[in-house]
Amino acid sequence: MIQSMEKDKAKKTKIIVKAPTQERSRQTVATILDACARLLVSEGFYAITTDKIAKEAGVSIGSLYQFFGNKESVVQAVVKNLMEEDKRIMSEKMRSISPLPPEQRIKAMIELSFEIYRRQYELRAKLTTIQYYVAEASYISESIRFFQEVVKYNLPQLPGKDMEKVAYILVNAFMGLCNTMAIDNPNYINDPVVLSEMSQLFLKYLDIPVEKPATTPKGDFI
Repeated sequence: MIQSMEKDKAKKTKIIVKAPTQERSRQTVATILDACARLLVSEGFYAITTDKIAKEAGVSIGSLYQFFGNKESVVQAVVKNLMEEDKRIMSEKMRSISPLPPEQRIKAMIELSFEIYRRQYELRAKLTTIQYYVAEASYISESIRFFQEVVKYNLPQLPGKDMEKVAYILVNAFMGLCNTMAIDNPNYINDPVVLSEMSQLFLKYLDIPVEKPATTPKGDFI
């Protein structure tokens, strides 16, 4: 039964049929992915089709099938684009965060994580429940490990703690909370009270001094 499901998933998630090599082809693929992302937000995964994606992108269905095998493979590429951009932003902005003293560094990392997660938040909400269906589990695991390595490298050493496991808990707890918010309370990602509480949760776990939040938060959550 499990093998049958895996084979079925493999058939549904065949990704790029032909990798775009010329600029015009890359532009076509980018246009298709942008159109798919818009439709995911407005209609959801189960309502969209390759025909709808092609029409939204303003390309022929034949052009879409030049690069993608089916709807699932287009969505898989959307997931990968989102994650790769997350990793790029994290790598770029950590250059200025890594040299900070430990307390400032941890707080800045938490703030950056919220900033990244707010990006295309409506799209994330739509992808949360289906990304493991359309995307390769190994790719998602590798992406999560990337963030765990960044966190582990930038954490102060905690005596008696396995820093590999500490980073694992921090990253997965953060993603789990944000994914849950995306599904049932999407407004929470901009709620300063919720973000302040989440920040304190992680800071206290790391035994980092926590600033008392203002009585009426004005937007700063660290």
